[in-house]
Amino acid sequence: MIEVSCHCGNIRITVPATTEEVTSCNCSACSKYAALWAYFSPKEVTITSTKGAISSYCWGYKTLEFHHCDNCGCLTHYTPTKIGNENRMAVNFRLVYPSIIHSLKTRYVDGAADTWAEINK
Repeated sequence: MIEVSCHCGNIRITVPATTEEVTSCNCSACSKYAALWAYFSPKEVTITSTKGAISSYCWGYKTLEFHHCDNCGCLTHYTPTKIGNENRMAVNFRLVYPSIIHSLKTRYVDGAADTWAEINK
C-alpha cells in the first residue's frame, strides 16, 4: 500500500500498491501541472481530506476533473466525469517518495496533438 499526500497533508490518497509505469502527458493541462500519472480503478483508491480541502478544475472535453489542495495548491489526482472513463482515475505520483518514482518506467504520450500516441524518448 502506498500513501500519497499533498504538501500540507490536507489530502491523503491511499493506493493498493505501486504501478510499473507512470505517464507524462504533454497536453495543455498536464504539461503545466508537470504531473506523473499512475492509473487505478476508483474502487482501489481511498481519498481522505480535511473538510473543504479539495477543489477541482474541469476543461476541454469535460471528461476529467483535476483535483488540488485549497491550502498548498498541490495537484493530487484526477477523476472521470460522467462522460469520461468511469473505470479509471489517476494519482499524481510526483507526490510519492523519489525512490519510488525512479523505480518506475515513464511513458510519454502526445496529448498536445490529441493523438495520445506514445512518444519514444
